[in-house]
Amino acid sequence: MDYILKNGLIVDGTGEKPFIGSVIIKDGKISELTEKVDFDGENVIDVEGKVIAPGFIDIHTHSDASAINLGGGEAYINQGVTTEIGGNCGISLFPANDTYRDEINNFYSRTVELVPTDKNLKINNFEDYVDESLKNDFSVNVGLLIGHGTLRASVMGFADRKATDEEMEAMKKSLEDELNSGAFGMSLGLIYPPSTYGDLDEFVELGKVLKKHDAILAAHIRNEGPRVFESVEEMIEIGRRSEAHVHVSHLKLMGTSQWGRSDELLKLIDDARSEGVNITADQYPYEASSTGLTALVPSWALSGGNEAMLKNLEERSDRLISDIENELKNRGGADRVLITHSNGTLENINNKTLAEISEILDKNPVDSAIEVLLNSKGEAATVYFSMNEEDILNIMRRTDIALVSDGDDFNYDIEFNPHPRNFGTFPKFFQTVREHNLMPIESAVYKATGLPASMIGIKNRGILKAGNIADITVFDVDRITDNSRFEDSKQKPSGIEYVFVAGECSIFKGEKTDVKNGVVVRK
Repeated sequence: MDYILKNGLIVDGTGEKPFIGSVIIKDGKISELTEKVDFDGENVIDVEGKVIAPGFIDIHTHSDASAINLGGGEAYINQGVTTEIGGNCGISLFPANDTYRDEINNFYSRTVELVPTDKNLKINNFEDYVDESLKNDFSVNVGLLIGHGTLRASVMGFADRKATDEEMEAMKKSLEDELNSGAFGMSLGLIYPPSTYGDLDEFVELGKVLKKHDAILAAHIRNEGPRVFESVEEMIEIGRRSEAHVHVSHLKLMGTSQWGRSDELLKLIDDARSEGVNITADQYPYEASSTGLTALVPSWALSGGNEAMLKNLEERSDRLISDIENELKNRGGADRVLITHSNGTLENINNKTLAEISEILDKNPVDSAIEVLLNSKGEAATVYFSMNEEDILNIMRRTDIALVSDGDDFNYDIEFNPHPRNFGTFPKFFQTVREHNLMPIESAVYKATGLPASMIGIKNRGILKAGNIADITVFDVDRITDNSRFEDSKQKPSGIEYVFVAGECSIFKGEKTDVKNGVVVRK
């Protein structure tokens, strides 16, 4: 059906001043923006007092499997997100092949929480992924990056060594093939093997392929705590030498030793831009990060994959104990590490801090972390409370830093309790902007729409203008609220009134409809 959204505050996603008017939707696209408001008819929706914005675009997610799992997810459409970009942090479903398929599937399953329900599915490349997505209906458009970890593993497994010339050429060829098929770029996950085993020369060579395709190189940098500055400098050097667009994912300063240094970090990025390096960044609006408990384990102990890690944990060398102890300290200590999901093996520890678990197990925090990792086979999901609110707000004020979730498009009936960012990132951001008076509404909407679209290379979404696809989110700026909590995250946000995907209404008066109009988008 065609719709007219009348009498709302049109915030078009460009950062320009908003105006009261109406948006006319026809044949899945935006037909017209007009200051006229006196429309009547069956499919005319009066949104007086509400913001009419482009559908929110989340360029950093991990729900690659949402488009191929039956029914897709609910979390993102209920936040007003209409497009997400998966394949981040060096982790993607493909490229893959029979030689390394088991290792790649294991890698994916240990590092993200939303995995393919069909364990026997064989997806070798982007075209296989698209074919599988066509068998399913899902609510939110999905685009993909190629994870460097998966790319490297598909060529040389989990070997902790420099790539040979032949392996380097194979990686470049595989990346080029996926970019030609529609991938938006490549991601690095420099705390996760095997991406962490790559070196500067490898990243520069792959960056040159990305530059050729005007594609992004997004990175979970090597360290977001004590070595955050040198880690950002590594990305700057990659951008300088390859001339590719480099992008720092979920920009943050972790650990008390870094708190209060956000101005310095932002200046480092600004200075690189002033010399011509194409570098951008994104951020999520929470004081806690979320990844696996394996983030405490040093990279040398992860060499060889999960089985090798478990063997190293069993042996408990002095070096391993010391390295885990130091990383735990860097992340704020045992009372700031929350285990949200222990893979069903130690159920009494779910939603407890490592300090609380240490009391339950009657062990010190390092030994307790090792015990949880061994019992969960390395698959314990963890939240780390290691950031400072003032730094978060300081970074958030920047209108050149995009808003992202770093989450997954879950359903609300999942059995565990993941980070609230999965269910509330975009409402949380607008709520924070409102409560702290950070910026005008047009700047806030830009950070969630036009800015990420331009960063990733989406041409026909993210801005309200005639001819663009009618992905639209209507929300109440005074009421939009994240209702998720760390102890109870599976909550629907407030204030999202209507959401349209390609002109069809997926959220109507705050309630999800049966419409699932998502597609796999290609660059």
